[in-house]
Amino acid sequence: MSQLVSRRTLGFNASPLHRQVEPHAFHYLAQRTSFWVAVLSLLAFVTGNMIGQHGWQVFWKSVLGRDNDSLIVYTGTVTPVALVPDYVRWYRYGGNPQEHTFREVPQDLLIPLPTYSSSLGDETTRVIYSVSYMGSYASGFENSGSHPAVDIRVPTGTPVRSIASGIVSEVKDATGFGKTVVIRHPNVPDPSNPARTTELYSNYAHLSVAFVNPGDIIEKGEQIALSGQTGDTTGPHLHFQIDRSDAPWHPYWPFTTEELRAAGYSTTQAIDRGFHSDRGTSFTVNPLLYVQADYAPVMTVVDESATVHSAASSSVASQTWLARIQARVAERRSERAVRLAEAVAVRLAQRQATVGAPAASSASSSSQGLTTSELPISAGEVVQRREVVVSREDTLPPASGTPVISVSISHDGTYSERNWERVRITLLDAKNNVVTSPMLDRDIVLRASYGSADFQPDTLSVLDFHDGRVEVGVLPHGRRTLVIQAIPFNVQSQPMKYTK
Repeated sequence: MSQLVSRRTLGFNASPLHRQVEPHAFHYLAQRTSFWVAVLSLLAFVTGNMIGQHGWQVFWKSVLGRDNDSLIVYTGTVTPVALVPDYVRWYRYGGNPQEHTFREVPQDLLIPLPTYSSSLGDETTRVIYSVSYMGSYASGFENSGSHPAVDIRVPTGTPVRSIASGIVSEVKDATGFGKTVVIRHPNVPDPSNPARTTELYSNYAHLSVAFVNPGDIIEKGEQIALSGQTGDTTGPHLHFQIDRSDAPWHPYWPFTTEELRAAGYSTTQAIDRGFHSDRGTSFTVNPLLYVQADYAPVMTVVDESATVHSAASSSVASQTWLARIQARVAERRSERAVRLAEAVAVRLAQRQATVGAPAASSASSSSQGLTTSELPISAGEVVQRREVVVSREDTLPPASGTPVISVSISHDGTYSERNWERVRITLLDAKNNVVTSPMLDRDIVLRASYGSADFQPDTLSVLDFHDGRVEVGVLPHGRRTLVIQAIPFNVQSQPMKYTK
């Protein structure tokens, strides 16, 4: 039997014709398109979330365990409510905050929130601010009790806004307060010393709906909720309160249930008797006086010599940026005021022209008019036409037309969901005839006496009618039967019922 001999003994060496190399991990992954699609998708997701409104805030909170306050820039304060009803006038039209919502208040009866003061002198202010800061339920006046907030009487559904930029701390259903939103405001002027910064918490209670969540970054003036009547209340209002950062809880209340039981007081009795009012003044601030002060931002000055120039440049840039913002705000307010004045002037001119048309024509032929011949004309100018520009009469001629005694409201009797319906309003005289040349000295306000609806427009003047008639749009809410009322005539329509 032959013996096997190794190839190395005979001088032969074996090697493969095609060397097999194990691929590297990246070489393997480079062959997989799905892998890179997944990587790019992940990078896009992370980048988008970091660039978004809350991305960096969530990142720093996960790393440092709290919110990044450097993202919150104090730019001043605004009131928690922009518009409120003029209750004195609204009551005359049959308005009632216990029955009607904010959307049912006619637009021309809404006024800016009046300036809050400790005296609450005029009737409108006393009606709107039902309980003052550290006041009592009995009188409502300031420093007459231990109520640590200001109660603002507003109808349910009134838009509530954040008084300053901040971070939503809590959104909860608190005992007594009902649905509540708490916002933390870092690095804001200290009301005790506006040259220093502090941290405050604004509280909005008895809400019907909240539009924010804990952790949301809120800008000054951003709508956060709608007012309501949740919790322990006797009527719809906004409980507005500002706590200091060292308050043990938010919204802060100056006494606990155990302390009430020990003292033998009810909540109303404790507030009226000023129970632990010293705690209220220690842990809270007068909320409306603070927002009305609208303190300027506090500029931080760095004392190190190496950074004095940089700090000064940053401070000047911040002041310039803030000045630009304030200038733009002032410019917009001025433009709005000019547009409002022009619109009022045009409407008054149209109304005077409609009411006094015969007199205007006679005045145009009168020699008492001011003509272009009476205007100074410089050399070289040529008068193309002479005409009456304005009459010198100081008083308007007597109004002409037929007095409007009543109105009629007509519709097809039904409505469908989320559709605008047409409703016709007709002016009537004492014999129920249509008034084609009306003499109407007041506006007609439309509202829902039963049910709820939007009207477009909700206020009608004599200029809106053509031959004594006008059609308005009505958008019913929900599926309740709707009855329309025209004020001040107190005329009601036939019921408008929902149909599928």
